[in-house]
Amino acid sequence: MDQPSKATSLNRPIVGVILGIKPIPLNKMNSYPRMKKLADANVEAKTTLNFFCSEDVDISNKRIKGTYYNFKTKRWEKKQFPFPDVIYVRGGSGKKIDDLLAEFHRLGIKRINPIHAFNKGDLYELLNQDENIRPYLPLTENVQTMVEIRKMILEQGTVYVKARRGRKGTKVMRIEKLRNNGYLYSYSILGYLVRKRVNTMEDLQKAIKSFFGSRPVIVQRAIDLVRVSNNRLCDFRAEVQRNKQGEIDIVGVCIRVGRQNSPITTHSYAYRYDTYLKKLFPHYTNEQIKALKEKINTFLIDVYKGVEKKYGRFGEIGIDFAVDRKGKIWLIECNAQSAKVSIVKAYGAKARRAFLNPLEYAKAITGTNRNKSGFMNPSYL
Repeated sequence: MDQPSKATSLNRPIVGVILGIKPIPLNKMNSYPRMKKLADANVEAKTTLNFFCSEDVDISNKRIKGTYYNFKTKRWEKKQFPFPDVIYVRGGSGKKIDDLLAEFHRLGIKRINPIHAFNKGDLYELLNQDENIRPYLPLTENVQTMVEIRKMILEQGTVYVKARRGRKGTKVMRIEKLRNNGYLYSYSILGYLVRKRVNTMEDLQKAIKSFFGSRPVIVQRAIDLVRVSNNRLCDFRAEVQRNKQGEIDIVGVCIRVGRQNSPITTHSYAYRYDTYLKKLFPHYTNEQIKALKEKINTFLIDVYKGVEKKYGRFGEIGIDFAVDRKGKIWLIECNAQSAKVSIVKAYGAKARRAFLNPLEYAKAITGTNRNKSGFMNPSYL
């Protein structure tokens, strides 16, 4: 693999994939199989692809000590790359990442997504202004005080408290007001389930403060999720992207089945919805299942376009949603950094398009995808 240069990147744009803050040792890269899937997809996309962390970046010399997969040696290797034409954020958060992205933006470097993380509270407030999306939104409140959280719990009975910023379900707590007095709260951290009962609101407030600390939170009315055996909640994750033509592509929709009594379905089983949907709604006819799928597709397109109205054009969004026991669709949240765990679990090799689309979209936004007449597609300019 030859040393890349900006002169050649016009035909083969450099795509830099941010993985976080600390460099990842080469012998640890195989612990991230979805990075290898991205490298495999690049065989077809034909960009100059490299992976890096913020500490790999030399701002003054505009160079990056990037990691790439060498298909000749069949191993991960490192070398110096120029600054990329397109940034693809696949990990990391916080001030260092924010500052680095701001510097790349100042230099005019394009990005797959305009932001790398949603603030859940801001997102709901913005989407609530969109009449196409408002019917899909469960009651959600941006809260500032414990008094407001307490009010929501007493009024709604069962709620979810969520950090406004958080990934992989690590800062989500389900709270249920019990009929025979007391409260049941539960949360899951990387697959470890905590489920406890307290007798008083004061004890519950202590648990909330201990779990969230000073993080700003939202409170959301619980959706009556469809369940399967042993009280296992089911929700959906859709991978929605733009392809090389700039069209919205619903790459795959997965049904995630949580562990017994878990308040979330993250780190769970995942199934293709076209084969599993009938199991969730066994009383539906084939025509009703088909109609529900069409409603889901319409919902996903509406949400994708609604998000873009507020934030700008996205190359991909992971959309979490629910279908309640009555068949009504509800938006749970949007993800600007989908880990793509569920789609790989559910679709296997057929999930390849989820890794190919962002790279081909990167070529599109740099103007290196051309239509049959040889002119760049003006929708990307």
